[in-house]
Amino acid sequence: MNKDFFEERDGMKRRLLLLLKENFDLPFIRINPIKNMVWKVSTQNQDWILKGFSSLETFKRQVSFTEQLKKSGFTQIYSFHPKPFVQENKVFGLIQFIEAKKGQKVSYSHESDIRDVCFLLRKYHHATTNLSNVVKEQIPVFEQINKWKKRLIDYRYTLPLYSQHPLRSHLNYFAELGEWALDKLQNQAAFFKEEPNCIIHGDVASHNFIRDKNGQLWLIDFDLIALAPPHIDYLQLSNRVLPHLGWDVERLFSFQTLQPFKTKEAFLTALVYPTDIFREWLHFTRSHTLEQRRRWSTMEALLLKQFKERIKFSKEIMKKVKSI
Repeated sequence: MNKDFFEERDGMKRRLLLLLKENFDLPFIRINPIKNMVWKVSTQNQDWILKGFSSLETFKRQVSFTEQLKKSGFTQIYSFHPKPFVQENKVFGLIQFIEAKKGQKVSYSHESDIRDVCFLLRKYHHATTNLSNVVKEQIPVFEQINKWKKRLIDYRYTLPLYSQHPLRSHLNYFAELGEWALDKLQNQAAFFKEEPNCIIHGDVASHNFIRDKNGQLWLIDFDLIALAPPHIDYLQLSNRVLPHLGWDVERLFSFQTLQPFKTKEAFLTALVYPTDIFREWLHFTRSHTLEQRRRWSTMEALLLKQFKERIKFSKEIMKKVKSI
């Protein structure tokens, strides 16, 4: 086999299906791609998710973590088939398939979904706080400020290349917001190290929550788990839901789980940092030309949609921070 084995092309599914049959004692009959390095695979009576992992160590860490989490009483996560298979330095694992309730995709445009996600995250954080040190020692420590410093530097580096861009004033404005937030957070770094530490999920996008056919909410995808205080996940969740709340401060802190952060200076300061803009812009600028053309309408909407609401929100938060 060559490197083309891992690319989506004719014959890929057939070869993967043969490998699955060779490595697992399961009568697989069908395989369909979901996204890069993720497939849905099926027997006559059962569905699985086949996923590629960066290393055998990463696979084993996630298997151990999910097993211990279930033993602690948090069961709203998938199970792994304990046996991986390795092919040309790629590690593949089988994961329990959770069937989503038809027409019930989790969306942050629904406040009821936000409340349910908050409740599940709080339950998850409580469970991971109580996991043994043996489990926690396998998990990397999260470094929020260092991550944001690097992201801002990378973002700033791209701006001279777009000096004639019609949205350059918007791009510069977001850079200024990032600099303001990071400057303030230098003196509040302890907020991101507070104990007790749990194992944060690290990617609380709505697609990582699934509501099954019985209405129960599940948490999936543990690629970005890290040791950190729970409010790191709540901060990311706030950044995810704010566009759906019209960048309304009061609506954000109306959720019970988020209310304790309404007067937390570091949390409020961090909300000003435009992590979504930096993340998507860097992904856009690193894409090839055809991909940029395809993604531009989405990128333009992100930069322009609710821009006035975002400015108002940022100014309101800055005023709150100054008054604390």
